[in-house]
Amino acid sequence: MWVLRLLDMALEESRIDGLLDGPMVAAFGQEAVAVGATAALRPGDIMSTAIRHFEHARQVGLVLPLGPAIAETIVPSRCAVADAKESPFATEWKEIFATSDPMRKSILFALGDAYAQRLAGAGGVTLCVVGTDAVDSAEFKSAASIALSWRLPVVFLVENIRDGSGVRRGPRERHGLPVLLADGKDVGAVNDSVTRAVRRASVGEGPTMVEAVTYRTNHPAGADPLVFARRELTRAGVSAGHLYEVERRARHLVAEAAAVANALLRCGGPAPVSEPDHWSAAS
Repeated sequence: MWVLRLLDMALEESRIDGLLDGPMVAAFGQEAVAVGATAALRPGDIMSTAIRHFEHARQVGLVLPLGPAIAETIVPSRCAVADAKESPFATEWKEIFATSDPMRKSILFALGDAYAQRLAGAGGVTLCVVGTDAVDSAEFKSAASIALSWRLPVVFLVENIRDGSGVRRGPRERHGLPVLLADGKDVGAVNDSVTRAVRRASVGEGPTMVEAVTYRTNHPAGADPLVFARRELTRAGVSAGHLYEVERRARHLVAEAAAVANALLRCGGPAPVSEPDHWSAAS
């Protein structure tokens, strides 16, 4: 989670320096949702999302270099991070339903990946991550209906960020999908809910929606997930020295990634990158 927080801080600095053309909303307070969810995925599982911090969490989980991720955010390209080996069916599906809208694309691609996984019969599952704005869209309603009808091995994770007024914002309809709720500040709770949904989908019981309720770190009712995790780990007996070392390693990793990103942007092409240290999903 420290890596995601520091990545957002590095990207915010890039925005202030004028390197980012478009707006960038930092995901401060949503790190536990991204880390807990991606840690629930197994080899062969796939994630489909247009939400940047989930993509970064997946890269950390797959032990991929983070420098290109920062450069990609500043200067987007057509390259994508590979998850599992893609089937010919999924490739053809994505070519047919390619769209310029990232949210629509992630939902449609998730259906293609999940259907290919069902045909393969190996127990693979697709995690489709969306925000609350997408839940009432026509695309999501259709996707939920198709997933239920075909009993697709797909998990829909809804990142429900409550607004500053404290008024509940979230999916008002579940579209027939069974729903699991998770505390979005608790990485363990998110991981448990997504793991249950993944196992259910993996054995042919169909799709599930997981709703993770969270807040921005400046919300009066919110709690910083990094602070919450530190308290929980301290209660569990983890030493302050170990927690400091985790933060130190995260800072080193992100600083190295930022340097690689700057080199990539300066030369306009690929630059040598070192593999990051292995990080556990809870880091």
